[in-house]
Amino acid sequence: MRRAAGLRSAGRAGFAAAEVPHSRPCLGRDEEEAALRVLRSGRLAAGDEARRGAAHLARVTGNAGAVLLSSGTTALTLAMRALGIGPRDRVAVPSYVCAAVVHAIRDAGARPLVCDIDPLTLALDPEDLARRTTADLRAVIVVHPFGVPVRLEPLRGHGLLVIEDCAQALGASDRGAPVGSRGDVAVFSFAPTKVMTCGGPGGGLASPRAGVVDEARDLAMHDEKEDARPRWNALMGDLHAGILAVQLARLEEFRHRRAAIALRYDEVLASLGVLRAPSAPGADPIAYRYVVHVRDADHLLEALNRRGIAARRPVYRPLHRLLGLDGRFPGSDQAQKEMVSLPLYPALTDDEAERVIGEVRRCLS
Repeated sequence: MRRAAGLRSAGRAGFAAAEVPHSRPCLGRDEEEAALRVLRSGRLAAGDEARRGAAHLARVTGNAGAVLLSSGTTALTLAMRALGIGPRDRVAVPSYVCAAVVHAIRDAGARPLVCDIDPLTLALDPEDLARRTTADLRAVIVVHPFGVPVRLEPLRGHGLLVIEDCAQALGASDRGAPVGSRGDVAVFSFAPTKVMTCGGPGGGLASPRAGVVDEARDLAMHDEKEDARPRWNALMGDLHAGILAVQLARLEEFRHRRAAIALRYDEVLASLGVLRAPSAPGADPIAYRYVVHVRDADHLLEALNRRGIAARRPVYRPLHRLLGLDGRFPGSDQAQKEMVSLPLYPALTDDEAERVIGEVRRCLS
């Protein structure tokens, strides 16, 4: 494993400069050489590199096909468009997710149906979905929270189209099936803070249904079309795709390093009552974030950031609060009160991980 030197990064407003950043991409000589190879070729638009990267993503996720796109949010919008979701449709989504999900729903012309989560697993609560279901509900976005696979069967029972949001879970699996292979379509993010990066904003879409991928690819480019329906300029270019190809080849390396750090955290922090969300039997998560339940998240966040550990809220603001919705969302409210995300990424050094453990211990004691 390549050990990364500790970097100092500016914190967000109100935080001291972070000696241990919350996230940091893991890049090396191979990624540098891939970028230089594409630059020297003079071909930066989507071409051979993007096609090879898409084929690799399809293989890794067990799908019939894939396309690389400009961002995960755009991938989610195009997934809904490719499934025929539009203005007369509602799309169910858990409240405890980032705002980009609801932005994508609205960009597709649909309306969000915000549902509560199970405060233990942090995943969409199927019983709450059943209580809130409306006649115009067409699809559900299943977010695999922080690398933990979500079971789809309870959601499939509602007869809805299933969109898997795998932005945080590439490399995870459930009972041997890769996350992203069990719904109607799956979307991925390759931004610098995700499981792996393309070197900037980037995303992907994959599906077991080849026609869905073909439709999304058609919607992602304007040139040489026979009709004038709205489209996006949304294909990932070869420069980012070349970097992503190297990162995809390192997926197992990243998985093992993340798992080793998470195991070390578990060994010490569990004795302090700091526990991660559980996985279902047969699930094999990827330790994308080390998200833990604590009694007072505000206190721990403030204390860690003051000591140079860039801890964060896993979700800045749940959707029901962001949208000012009426009704009760007790699971999402509890998660917002109790959850803290600690630094965990392949570029985190052993010394940095031990510093995180030591500061958490001091803050809680």
